[in-house]
Amino acid sequence: MGRNRGRNRDQVAAEVKSPKDELKSLRSEGAQRREREHRKRMQKLVPLIIFTVIGLFIAKQEIPAVDRWISRLIDADAWDALEACTEQARATVAEPGFARLLRRGEAERTTEGFYVSGVAFSALHSSGLERSYRFSCNVDRNGKVVTVSDANAPAKDAVDSVGDNLQGDATVDY
Repeated sequence: MGRNRGRNRDQVAAEVKSPKDELKSLRSEGAQRREREHRKRMQKLVPLIIFTVIGLFIAKQEIPAVDRWISRLIDADAWDALEACTEQARATVAEPGFARLLRRGEAERTTEGFYVSGVAFSALHSSGLERSYRFSCNVDRNGKVVTVSDANAPAKDAVDSVGDNLQGDATVDY
């Protein structure tokens, strides 16, 4: 007790920590250290995440397979409708085996399923000229193609020309 001469009991008790107090301070130091390490890891990951997102965006724009994969992840039903319409439209082309897909088109939800527009193919005819085909389809909820319309086909009467000529593709001979 020679060391504690001149001090009162309260001062000595304040300097000597109980085992519980020491454990609490060790836990808080460990928690703070873990939090600092976590922040450092996150600061290293943020540029990688940003780079990945930008890379996926560019790949979606430039690589058709990535675009289809992302489209399928976002809305599988619309993707199935696009695929069904594309296959049905390809079968309608004069030379389906030699037709190349120019544009996949877009699917819009309707009350009965999907309206797919803007599917475009190109095929080389026997005359040596390349002909482009543009299609629109109605696809039901089950993925079955209900109607396929060729936007390049001539209209049958004036009523058809109004409906088909919204994009200026169909012509009518009077």
